[in-house]
Amino acid sequence: MLTIIMTTLEERIIHLRGKNEWDQSDQFDFDDYQELQLIKKEAGKLALREFYLQKERLKIKAGKNLIIFKSDYEEIETLKQISRENKISLDPKYALFITINPKINDLSGYQELNKRVEKCVAKYWITDYAYCYEQRSTDPNLITGLHTHILLTRGSHKPSHCEREIQSTFLSLCGNAKHINIQYKKKDWIKDKISYMLGDKTGDGKDLKTPIDTIMRETLGIEKIKHSGYSEFFSNV
Repeated sequence: MLTIIMTTLEERIIHLRGKNEWDQSDQFDFDDYQELQLIKKEAGKLALREFYLQKERLKIKAGKNLIIFKSDYEEIETLKQISRENKISLDPKYALFITINPKINDLSGYQELNKRVEKCVAKYWITDYAYCYEQRSTDPNLITGLHTHILLTRGSHKPSHCEREIQSTFLSLCGNAKHINIQYKKKDWIKDKISYMLGDKTGDGKDLKTPIDTIMRETLGIEKIKHSGYSEFFSNV
């Protein structure tokens, strides 16, 4: 049976040192060895270069590079902030627009609904919020269809986390998840949604319901809209 003995290049080079004459195979081994030494030398230079690159990057991040002007450091921080804000503004899930339709949708259900809403907007992951109460009747003597619209801007938490928290807060009140409607909005939509919550509505008889919303709020003694944040959208309200 033929046994093939495999040796490393290093072993073959050591073996060459004891030979007086080399054949072609020996010369190939020596050439490979020489090439390997060049590769090692080049790799060492690259590793050394990368070490000093990393060191200089860290000095720049720490603001310790004495060649760079202070104004340049300040400018790059400003540019980073603008980049972050642009990214947030373009996020298609920047804000959540939520409609809650409770099982008890006449005025007797307001207290419990309001309790849940206040619990919702107090959650730690919310940076800005606005909410209002509406109803679906066009008859001032028969106010029914009580519901709420809530606009939320989330912080760094994932949308899935926010959805779970909202479902947990309102599910027992609504009885069914389909009565909790969550839509995502870009920052550009905030103005339109606040305008909608303030009563700027058309179509589907919504304009006929708006006066009854006012009567309902007066009956309950509540504000047209409550908010924290979104100050640029409420400057003229």
